[in-house]
Amino acid sequence: MELNILMDTIMKKIFSIALCLLMLLGLSSCAEWLDVNTDPDSPSNKSATVDNRLPWIQYYYMYGWGTANTRTSAIVQMVTTASRTAAIGLQANWNPAQGIATTVYQNFFLGAACNVPDLFEKAEKEGAYHYMGAALTVKAMGFIMMVDLYGEMPYSDAVGANYAPYYDNGDVIYHGCLEDLDKAIEYFKMTQEPGATPLADGDTWCGGDPQAWIRLCYGLKARWLNNLTKTGEFNADAVLAALEQGPTSNAQNVTMRHYNVATAGTCFTVGDAYGPNTTWDSFGWGAAQRLNRYYVNLLTNFKGTGVEDPRANKLIPSGMYKVVLNADGSIRSYEWLRDCGVDNQNPDDIMPANRVVNGNLNNYLNLASADVSKTYTGSNILKYYNSVDDFIKAVNKYYSEENVTISRSGDDVTLVYHPGAMYVNDVNPLYVEDIKYINVKADALFETYGLAENDENTYYCNGAHGSRSPAGKIGFVVGTGAFYTRPTSNSYIMTYPEMCFIKAEILFNKGDKSGAYNAYINGIKAHFELMNQKLTEWKGAGYCTTAKGFDVSFAYAPIPQNEIDAYMRSAAVKQSAGELTLSDIMMQKYIAMGPDMQKYNDVRKYNYWRDGVYTQMKEPAYRTATGFDADASKQTHYMRRWQQSSHETNYNSTNVNASYEQYSNYVKFSTDVIALAPQVWSIPVWWDME
Repeated sequence: MELNILMDTIMKKIFSIALCLLMLLGLSSCAEWLDVNTDPDSPSNKSATVDNRLPWIQYYYMYGWGTANTRTSAIVQMVTTASRTAAIGLQANWNPAQGIATTVYQNFFLGAACNVPDLFEKAEKEGAYHYMGAALTVKAMGFIMMVDLYGEMPYSDAVGANYAPYYDNGDVIYHGCLEDLDKAIEYFKMTQEPGATPLADGDTWCGGDPQAWIRLCYGLKARWLNNLTKTGEFNADAVLAALEQGPTSNAQNVTMRHYNVATAGTCFTVGDAYGPNTTWDSFGWGAAQRLNRYYVNLLTNFKGTGVEDPRANKLIPSGMYKVVLNADGSIRSYEWLRDCGVDNQNPDDIMPANRVVNGNLNNYLNLASADVSKTYTGSNILKYYNSVDDFIKAVNKYYSEENVTISRSGDDVTLVYHPGAMYVNDVNPLYVEDIKYINVKADALFETYGLAENDENTYYCNGAHGSRSPAGKIGFVVGTGAFYTRPTSNSYIMTYPEMCFIKAEILFNKGDKSGAYNAYINGIKAHFELMNQKLTEWKGAGYCTTAKGFDVSFAYAPIPQNEIDAYMRSAAVKQSAGELTLSDIMMQKYIAMGPDMQKYNDVRKYNYWRDGVYTQMKEPAYRTATGFDADASKQTHYMRRWQQSSHETNYNSTNVNASYEQYSNYVKFSTDVIALAPQVWSIPVWWDME
C-alpha cells in the first residue's frame, strides 16, 4: 500500500509539470542553445534535477516499448486491425511498411536516450549513485529494444554532436548493454552520498527500492542471455544464475502503474496523454485493433484440446449484442458476445475465402435508434458466402428476431434493423457479420471521453467516442477492453512468470524435464496470480459495474480458484514431466507475456512454426509483400527485423546502407538504395542468424 501511495505521488507530480518543461527536457541534450536557460520553472539540461529527469526518461522509453509491443504482437499473430493497409494491419499480414519504425525510434532517442548522459552526469556530481544505476539500466533496455527490432543501430556514437552517427553491429550493442547492467548493479549496491536526491523522489517503476532495480537487472540479463541460443555465446548456466537473482515471486514484479485521468499534459512526440498505459496508446486507444484468432484459439481451444482458459474473458473483449430498447431508448435486454478473433490464416466455414482477403473489416458500428432497412443483393452475397442461406444463417446467429426482421426476394435479402441493433451502414453483405469482431478499444476520460474513472469499457459507435456516442448515452457496452490494454492496466516490465518460463525452457533444453515441468507449472500458476492481483484491485475500485449500472464482472473480477484448479487439471496443461514439450512451455509463455515484444524474440528464435514450437501458426492469408523467400524452410521466409526509420534513411543514409552491405551475400537486394529494399525485413538480427 505504501508503495502504491508513493507511486501515485510521483505520477501526480509528473502530471503537474507543464508541457514546455517536458519539451525542454526532451530536447535540451540535443540543442546547445538551451544551455543558457536557467529559469527554474523551465529547466535546461544544466538545471533539471535528477528526480525530474528520470521519470521522463522512464516514460519515453515506456512509450516506445508500448508501441513496439503492439506492432511486434501483430507480427506474431496476437493482434491485427480492421484495415489491411494501416500500420498494424500491414504487420499482421506480413506486408511491412517503413512507417511502423518511426514511433519507437523517436520516443527512445528523442525522449529518453538523449537525456541519459545528462542524468548520469548530474547524479554523479551529487553522489546519487542509484540514479546513475537507473540511467544505465534504462539506457541498456532501450538499446536492446532497438537492436532486437532493427538489427544494427547507432550506439557508441548515438547521443552526441554527430548528426550522422555510424552504426554498431548487434553483438557490440548487446555486449555494451550487458556491461551497463553490471555497472548499474554496482551503483545500486552503493550507499548514496549525504544529501543526494533519494531515488524514491523520481522513480516511477520501483518506488526507489535499489533491490528491486537489482532484481530487474538480473531479470534483464536472464532474458537477453536467453535470446542467444543460436549463437556461440549462449551459456545456459549463466541464464540460470541470473534467474536466481531476478524476481522470485509476483511480489517482486517490476511494474509501472497507470491512471485514467480527466486532465493531463500530452507528450511532445505523438500528442498522447500522460497517465494511461503506454501499450494502450497503440493497442486500445483507437477503434481499429482486433485480436487475431490464433491468439483467441490459445485461450478457447489450447492446441486443439477443446479446453477454455479461465483467463479468456479477461484477455478477450466482449460486447453487448441482441440488444432490445425500451420506448424511452434505454436498454431492456441484451446478451454478451465474446470476440472470436479475426482469422488471418483460414477461410470462415461459410465463406469461400478468408475474410481479410475479401477486404477490410468495418471500423465502427452504428446503433439503430429507429428502424433501418438495408437490402443486400444476391449477386453481392454470393461473392462472399457459399449460399444465400448461409448468409441468412449468419444473420440469425448474431441478431435476434427482436433485433432484425429478415425478408427474402429471390436471392436478395432485406434486413430491417430495429432500435438497439448494431449495424454497418453499408449494403455490402461482407460487413454484416463484422459485429463478431469486437474491437480491443478501452475508453479513457481524457482522450476518448470515457464515462467514469472506473469504467474503461468502450462505447464507440456511429463514429463517436465514449460519452459522446449514442452507445455511451445509454450505456451500450461495445467492448469491455482487455486485461493488458486498458488505460489503468499495469505495464509489466519484468515478472516472475517470465522468469519461470525462461527456467522451464532452459532446463527442458538441458534435458532436465522434471525441473522444467516444475518451472512450467509455476509459471502458469504465477500468471493466474499476477492477473488476479490486478483484477482484485479493479473489483475493489468498482470496475465490475459500468457507469450505467451494467454488470461486467466477468471481464474485471478475479478468476475463482476452482476454475484455476480445473484448468490446471485439464488437457491444456501437461500432467507429468514425461508429457511436457517445448511447445507447451513456449505457448503458455506466449499467453503469459501479454502484448510484449519479447514474444517476437521468442517466436523468431524458434522460427515461428518451422521448428514445431508454435503449432497451428501459419503465414497470413493476405500476404502480398515481395522480398521474402517463398520457401518456408528458409529463415528469410519470415519477418525477421524492422527496416530503419525514415529519419535514418533520409538523414543518415550512408551509414544505414553500410550497415546492410554486410548481408549482400545473404540476400539479394532488389533496389539500389538497399536501406529501402524489401529484403531488409527478412534479414535475421545478429542473435537470430543461423
